[in-house]
Amino acid sequence: MQYAKKKMIEVEPLAENVVRVTAHGMLTRADYREVLTSRLEDLTERHGQLKVLFLLDEDFEGRDLDAAWDNTTFDFRHRGDFATIAVVGAQKWEEWCVRLASLLTKRRCALSRTLN
Repeated sequence: MQYAKKKMIEVEPLAENVVRVTAHGMLTRADYREVLTSRLEDLTERHGQLKVLFLLDEDFEGRDLDAAWDNTTFDFRHRGDFATIAVVGAQKWEEWCVRLASLLTKRRCALSRTLN
């Protein structure tokens, strides 16, 4: 019996300009390029500035170096495309990533350990 591989990153529009991104496991460059960046670029083209809720699932381990670089360059290239970014479930080490994203995007980025 074969099991479907779980997607490491999921992008789900919640409203016209609101999107939820959920990350699982260890993210790779392929996850960023094939799923995250292509989907967010499509949504910003259609709806303008987005409000993003980024959920880091309990099994989230981080991203490899190539994915981290792609994330940084994406943030810089699309710094005007996001109205707000909220990161939920971040571990302590993720705080510097959120602060860097906030500087690169010139937008307010919020961080929370839980949805409550």
